[in-house]
Amino acid sequence: MMENNQINTKNGEKLSFDVKNIPITTNGFKWTFTSNLLYLFLHTFSFLMPSVMILTFFSFAMASNFFHLRVLLIFIDILAWWGAYLLISLLLSKLLLIILKLIHKPREGLFRIDRKNKDYTHYCFRLTIKKFIFWIWNNFCFPWVNNFVFKMCDIKADFKSTLFDGWSDVEFIEYGNNIMIGQGAQVFSSIIIRIEKNDYLLIKRVIIGDHVVLGANSIVSPGTIIGKSSTLGVWTATHINQILEPNWIYIGNPARKYQPIQSAIEESRKQAMRRVVDTGERIPYDVNQFEDKLSESSKKSK
Repeated sequence: MMENNQINTKNGEKLSFDVKNIPITTNGFKWTFTSNLLYLFLHTFSFLMPSVMILTFFSFAMASNFFHLRVLLIFIDILAWWGAYLLISLLLSKLLLIILKLIHKPREGLFRIDRKNKDYTHYCFRLTIKKFIFWIWNNFCFPWVNNFVFKMCDIKADFKSTLFDGWSDVEFIEYGNNIMIGQGAQVFSSIIIRIEKNDYLLIKRVIIGDHVVLGANSIVSPGTIIGKSSTLGVWTATHINQILEPNWIYIGNPARKYQPIQSAIEESRKQAMRRVVDTGERIPYDVNQFEDKLSESSKKSK
């Protein structure tokens, strides 16, 4: 997959590029005037329903017969208004995503970064909506909410996977079951590339298999396929269209095989050794010695 690519764009241009020489940059989202209007529309109408609730029940809540009860239940009221805002924002955003998908179907490919290019402009519209959803729901107090929002944005993800302050694009990504994304890790399905002094948006689907671990600050590039039970080490980066085999540990930039997962498991079961600095001698090291002392101290305390 590390070969020259030639793509015919919608305008009939023939572009050749080598995926090995493309630096990993950022995606091509741009806040246009229309995107700002769309963002303002979502915020306004999401606030509209909770506002109507407040204005409808304000006179009733402030009545003398019920005022003391409303003061005691004020936190329930706040949670109800906040919850209404979250639900309305999600439903309204999902409705707009469905409408946009019917108007122009999302697709992979190489697209000129130009407002006249429908693939690019609709990509920006979809990301405006999805960023709106994530920026609101990401502040929720439950960790599974990110996975729920992924599903609402048509991204395959299960509720057992964890995203520890990592970054993920919100289109053309398929997450397997029970994966772990380390802190600072980034998963890109789209990046900006420059070919013949013009900027293009490259969109390629990313597939991450079951039980995959992405180490801290690792980078998954567009088009990457990671096999089941593989691990990307810390600061590891994949190339565009790179395919990683199952059950391997990968390190480096670009990602390369380091050790089979099974070998790492067997290595962890061997006798732990420590090295004497002065002589270089390796001697056995009892990793359970601290557990024994801890159990003895706990028994004495009892």
